[in-house]
Amino acid sequence: MPEQFSLVDIGYGTKIRIGRGAGPDWTDIMGGEKASVPSQPPDDVDVTHFNSPGGTKETMPGMKAVADYGLELQYWPTSPTHALLQELADLTSAGTRELVLLEITPSGGTAVTYQCYVNEYVPSMSVAEKQMVTASFKVMGRVIAAAAPTNTLLPSISGIAQVGQTLTAMVGAWTEAPTFTYQWQEDTGGGFINIAAETGATMVVVGGSTGFPVHVVVTGTNTEGTATATSGPTANVVA
Repeated sequence: MPEQFSLVDIGYGTKIRIGRGAGPDWTDIMGGEKASVPSQPPDDVDVTHFNSPGGTKETMPGMKAVADYGLELQYWPTSPTHALLQELADLTSAGTRELVLLEITPSGGTAVTYQCYVNEYVPSMSVAEKQMVTASFKVMGRVIAAAAPTNTLLPSISGIAQVGQTLTAMVGAWTEAPTFTYQWQEDTGGGFINIAAETGATMVVVGGSTGFPVHVVVTGTNTEGTATATSGPTANVVA
């Protein structure tokens, strides 16, 4: 009888991104080689009380220390990842560190979000092998959503409604740092209906949509709940 193997997820579905400012504005981190989830175990503080039983020395959990977190990436100097991390590291070096959100979504798992700043961004000078870079973060703490997300600026669509062109969903603005899913829809005359398999942030327009407008439904989700917002429609798709 053939040996049976378990089906396990590999890390290709893992997503890491950094959010800046109100909204926030997210940038996907590309070229990751290895990642973990930041850890912040509390320090144990030794305390001695005059009235401790038997005059013993005791320990109690102290404050959580700022966690060091390293992310190994392929060095890609023309990428948005490089531009963002280099800018954030330069701000720290200049004494004006910027607190950002670091969101990690394991393959097949649930997103976790941390507040942090980039402490260093240091390439390795490899000659024989691919060149790598390490982004070093100082993690202040995990961000727990206080409420379900709310959309404060409707999504929109970038691109030309023409067969063969790519349309891109712009998520708009949301509270409580959600993660997003998408569903593209078209109006064939009886109201908008889902376009099969079009559930990504982009969509290539196909001939079957000619003559109809399309829009995108964006769903934001965090640990406390879900909200949905819909973009305005495009013009009728042209051939």
